[in-house]
Amino acid sequence: RKFLSKVGNRSFLGLFSKKAQNISETEAVINQTVVACEQMSESRTGALIIFERNYKLNDIMATGTIVNADVTSALLKNIFFPNTPLHDGAVIIRDCRVAAAGCVLPLSGNTNLSKDLGMRHRAGIGASEQSDAVVVIVSEETGGISVAIDGMFKRNLDRETFEKILRKELVDEAAETESKDGLIALLNAKLKVNDDEAGKEN
Repeated sequence: RKFLSKVGNRSFLGLFSKKAQNISETEAVINQTVVACEQMSESRTGALIIFERNYKLNDIMATGTIVNADVTSALLKNIFFPNTPLHDGAVIIRDCRVAAAGCVLPLSGNTNLSKDLGMRHRAGIGASEQSDAVVVIVSEETGGISVAIDGMFKRNLDRETFEKILRKELVDEAAETESKDGLIALLNAKLKVNDDEAGKEN
């Protein structure tokens, strides 16, 4: 009964409520990114968007301009609009917000990449090689949408496939991690209750 009471505690339930909110926010960010990339693809506007995960990209953020704004399709399109101050660099998305823009990325050292890939693609792949980030690239030449993860590169994605990849990497993986964290929290709570009861008996 004490364990169930602990589980029902408002602060304990708040842990799960906050995680559910984080997943909902991530889904909203994905939706806005997909809309922006699809429209930039149609207009052949080059874009480079980095979704930070566990590996912090502070050094890369330091090369750009701090933004700290909500992720909206309008903001992303404005940042990458040709000839604007930040359009050539990368956008860093951290904790469901546009953390920085105009960031400079390391180029990939992979000599086996196709020769038709430009600097934007090589920079995106390079960032994915040196971190666990999910990198989205919109080609200025072809309008193709690509995703780079762990140095692996998927090109010319349609909207459905693009969205599925983002959801798999940013939502499903986060939900799996948070599910494990929740289980650990439950077990720790149960162990604490058992320890308290054992202490009283002694």
